[in-house]
Amino acid sequence: MSADVDLDAVARRAGEAASANEGPGSVVRDIEPLPGGHSGLTLGASLIAPSGASRRIALKVAPPGRPAVGRHDVLRQARLLTAISRSGAAVAVPEMLFSLDEPPLFAMSWVEGEAVEPVLDDVDLPAELTEVRALGASRMLAALHDISPALVNIDEAEPVLSIADDLDRWSKTMNAIDPDLRPRAGELREELLGRLPTQITPSIVHGDYRLGNILCSGPDLRGLIDWEIWSIGDPRIDLGWFMVFTSPEHFPGASYPAPGMPTEQALLHEYEAVRGPIEEWPWFSAFGRFKMAAIMGHNLKRHREGRHHDPYQETLPPTILSLVDQGLEILRRS
Repeated sequence: MSADVDLDAVARRAGEAASANEGPGSVVRDIEPLPGGHSGLTLGASLIAPSGASRRIALKVAPPGRPAVGRHDVLRQARLLTAISRSGAAVAVPEMLFSLDEPPLFAMSWVEGEAVEPVLDDVDLPAELTEVRALGASRMLAALHDISPALVNIDEAEPVLSIADDLDRWSKTMNAIDPDLRPRAGELREELLGRLPTQITPSIVHGDYRLGNILCSGPDLRGLIDWEIWSIGDPRIDLGWFMVFTSPEHFPGASYPAPGMPTEQALLHEYEAVRGPIEEWPWFSAFGRFKMAAIMGHNLKRHREGRHHDPYQETLPPTILSLVDQGLEILRRS
């Protein structure tokens, strides 16, 4: 994706926006693509103030040739991050600096840190560090869900995504993957559909909340990133997704030991300490696994069709099959 982006043009446009917001004569240079992310291009850059002082910033740019809608609408992400910052909630997000409407881009403060997914990344984290980060992430998720969309003025333009809508969305993804990867997926979908929970007060839903999307420095959570698919919806959807990443056993053949990673129940207890008891929890735990199986199947299909070469995807079939079985077991046990 980065090869299609004119970095000189991005630097020029970002410099114009910086001059208007940071002071005349501001310059953006030394732009380089950063790893990760498929729905938008994240760039590192230097912002040079009129005084000559330099600081590192991050830029988010819409993919070239893609309409700025949905997950490609970077300015929608910028509006949310601004609202969260102004809310005063205990949610670590980068500081918004400036934006440009056409072509769309925005700049944010540079956050030092590492984003590690203990069960999926081959990184040797001390057990106590994994534990404190995960427990802190559960509390931060609760703080995010405590922000009233109405109070930060982002609900009027955003439709509320119902639980049924979200299930339908990921069912379409699941149905498009290779049939041999989803022999019992239809069974799980029917059980989920037949037991749809009662919707609770809508919250801001990150959509991909996990440690791998949180920049950390030691035990400190420094910045929650990758907001491409945020929505207004049932907060338990975020929570169910977060819990999928609590154990290597959820990802047979594609995971690593994660000493210190709290159990699903431990993280749920931490979350409930902030927001109160969570009703109909098993449904969301099972749905998180259904969603993960669908996404992994989609990524594997893209690899096999040559749209995104990534041999790692060939390790995923056992996990995809297992996640569906896990979801069925959770629902039937409950």
